[in-house]
Amino acid sequence: MGITRYYPVQGSNKFETTSSVIVDTWRMTSATGNSAAGTRAFKTYPKGACVLAIRGIVTTAFASTASATLQIGFTGKTQLSAAAAKTSIDAVGDVLPGSATSTYGSAYVLTADDTFDFIVGTAPLNAGAMDVSVAYIPPPDGEADSTFKSYTIT
Repeated sequence: MGITRYYPVQGSNKFETTSSVIVDTWRMTSATGNSAAGTRAFKTYPKGACVLAIRGIVTTAFASTASATLQIGFTGKTQLSAAAAKTSIDAVGDVLPGSATSTYGSAYVLTADDTFDFIVGTAPLNAGAMDVSVAYIPPPDGEADSTFKSYTIT
């Protein structure tokens, strides 16, 4: 007795499809003198992907000769961290603070292809590194959109 098959989320009945949660993890490093203020796009996620969570943990303290800020996430979406001042990301183990919106941490389905961004604001960062994770569910195979479909069976 027992369940011998795993059926992933999103109503798929395909055994071991790509509808399960995927976590992308990478280290973002600020090279000395090379991290001027601006937005860097790191990875493009497809339309229809459901972003579940993002997180950044400092592995090397960030430094700046001025008042730099740092954000990670999807610009203009609910999954974007609040701008962190250098004083809140200057110790190993610091976690990038909450969101620029009240719905941070809520699942969000991308309505178009979108990039995960690393945003340095106000002034350059001179040093630092962070491990970043993005948990998401890719769009169902062959259904790379977030449009609700309705069918009538007669």
